[in-house]
Amino acid sequence: MPRPARARRLRVAAFVAAVAGVAAAHLLAAPASAEPVKLLKPEQYASRVVAPRKGRVLLVNFWATWCEPCREEMPALAAAAKKFPSRDLAVVLVSLDSTRTGPAAVPKFLASAKVPFVCWLVKARDPQDFIDAVDKSWDGSLPYTLLYDRTGAPAVKLTGGQTQKSFEEAIRKVVAGR
Repeated sequence: MPRPARARRLRVAAFVAAVAGVAAAHLLAAPASAEPVKLLKPEQYASRVVAPRKGRVLLVNFWATWCEPCREEMPALAAAAKKFPSRDLAVVLVSLDSTRTGPAAVPKFLASAKVPFVCWLVKARDPQDFIDAVDKSWDGSLPYTLLYDRTGAPAVKLTGGQTQKSFEEAIRKVVAGR
């Protein structure tokens, strides 16, 4: 028969093992999630996305979880961005998912794809208001990528799905100031 101190240690060890087992099962069952997306109104785009990143080249990728080409190009974007130091390049994602499904779907996708970028979720009654706030020449098709120079001025527009090479070439062009 175990002594009281030993019996207590065994109970504590069993409790710790049970808690650790439950925690491990929970971690395995629940996918890791990215940071929550923040809502972005049309009138906030310039002040919240572009202005704070002046001094670096800014790449803004407009996408949605329901857009197959958007999801397909995300690994290429992440790989291309890794080729440039953070002092030269900032990358921001702006999701056009609905405000009803986006708060859950966007972080889930970003976590599963291991996408490391800050992501905003558009909040607009009329999507055209947001499109016009970003770029009046944009027809709203996705994916759409804008690169801004170090002063915050639009420099390059990429429409449709991109490759790692096309992202790198566009970034290199803006970083070099051409």
